[in-house]
Amino acid sequence: ERIHPLYTMQTTLKFGRYLIFPNSKKIRILLPIIYLILLQILTGFPKEDTLKNLNVSEIAIQFSRGIFDYPFWLQDLSHVPLFFIFAWLSNWLFPSKNSFNDIGFSKSAMVFSLFYATFNEFIQTFIPDRFPSLGDMVMNLVGVCTGFLTYSLVLKKTLTVKES
Repeated sequence: ERIHPLYTMQTTLKFGRYLIFPNSKKIRILLPIIYLILLQILTGFPKEDTLKNLNVSEIAIQFSRGIFDYPFWLQDLSHVPLFFIFAWLSNWLFPSKNSFNDIGFSKSAMVFSLFYATFNEFIQTFIPDRFPSLGDMVMNLVGVCTGFLTYSLVLKKTLTVKES
């Protein structure tokens, strides 16, 4: 059987609207906070040698090995999608008072995301065998900016189609 194109478009719009702003207040609050915690763990985890010196569990050592066991340039690039998702979820945590504003996203979410993208690198000063990296911070900021740009475009597209 063929699926009617209008049904497919309606389903896509519902999914798009849900990605922009889920109905569940718990999801809009919990998912960004959980992601923030996981992001900080992932980007702030000590290197394998440091963990071995601290005599931590083998699970933590293997986790660290998995995080750092790929080329440095790929580690840098991985910050873009990580912070893209963070920026997107920040709009859920700090929704715009007016969802029909010109920029299409919350200024509070933007400030929060840019602050965290910078803070995330700075905090590595205090983690043994880790250091802040200008390259990582740039990738964090690229991820945040592309996340907001995409969020804004998707928001405007779903609102335009909804109004039609």
